[in-house]
This record gives sequence, structure tokens and C-alpha cells, in this order.
Amino acid sequence: MRLLSLSAIAMLAIACTSFNANAQCGDTCNQCGSTPIMDEFCAVYHANVNWPAQYIPPARRSVLSAYDSMINNGWRRQNLLGTYHFDPGTNELTDAGRLKVNWILSQTPPHRRSIFVQRGARESQTATRVASVHSWASNMSPAIGTVDVNDTHIVAEGRSAGAVDNIFVGFRANQRPPVLPVSSGGTQANSTAQ
Repeated sequence: MRLLSLSAIAMLAIACTSFNANAQCGDTCNQCGSTPIMDEFCAVYHANVNWPAQYIPPARRSVLSAYDSMINNGWRRQNLLGTYHFDPGTNELTDAGRLKVNWILSQTPPHRRSIFVQRGARESQTATRVASVHSWASNMSPAIGTVDVNDTHIVAEGRSAGAVDNIFVGFRANQRPPVLPVSSGGTQANSTAQ
């Protein structure tokens, strides 16, 4: 019985304290700092009142970080020079590779002007490709400065420009001429009208 009355008194004290803290603090705990118990109470009270607020910024950051990595991977793929941008014998840039480097260094946003080179079968191939890109980029304009060229494990999807051109040229060469079918004369149309 005595234990029950002590717990009832403790609960009443907590209820009175919470009422007083709420009345004193309002929405801020500037005046509640009189005792460590009141400080703890104010912190818990405001954490409960503003409950989901503390979880919203981390959740937003996690969603935005996923978008950031998707955007970065998209730009890495967009600025990727594949095997068909390099001559197979010398690993020097082809005309298509030079055009792509020119586009990356002149048209992309300045903070996205990193060039990515697909790794070759050997380390020497990759080094030659990177050196070729550095050489071409440094000859473009002195205003460009140093160019960020990185090798990557990503494989460039697509085909060489020559293969794509052959497809379109072959399509045009084998296309039937656009002519109307030969008319059999006007006899059928007149015979049905009569």
C-alpha cells in the first residue's frame, strides 16, 4: 500500500511538473533550466511535440544522395570515350573521338567537364588512350587549362559511327522508289458507276 501511494505521489509530481513546464516553456525551454530534471523533461517534451521533424532532414538527404549518384553516373556515361573513339592499332583518337572531346570541353557545364576513358585490355593501351586525350585537349585551346581525364571500368554502349552510317546508307540504297501503282485504266471505275 505504501509503495502504491509513493508511486501515485511521483506520478502526480510528474504531471504537475509537466503542466508547469508546459505553462512556463510554451514552445521554447528558455526558462526551464532550473534543475537537471527540468532540462531533461523539456528536452523530452519538445522531442515528443516535434516528433517527426528530427527524421525528415536525414530522409531528404538520403533521397538526394541517391539522385546525386544517379546524376553523376549519367554524366560519367555521357562523357565516356569507348573503344570506337580510338584507333584499334595506335589507340589514338579517331575523328569521332576528337569531336566527342571537343563537345565535352565546349558544351557541357563547366563542373561536368571530366572525360572518362574506357580501359583497354592492357595497362599500356589505357595509358596511351589517356595521353591521346590529354594531347588533343591541350591543343584545342590554352584557355581550357588542365583537363580531368580518368579511366573507368564502364563499357561504352553503342557502335562506331561508320557502322551506324552503313546502316543508314544501306537502308537508303535498298529503299523502293516512292511511285504510285500502275493504273489499269478507267474501265473498272466506269463500269461500276453505270
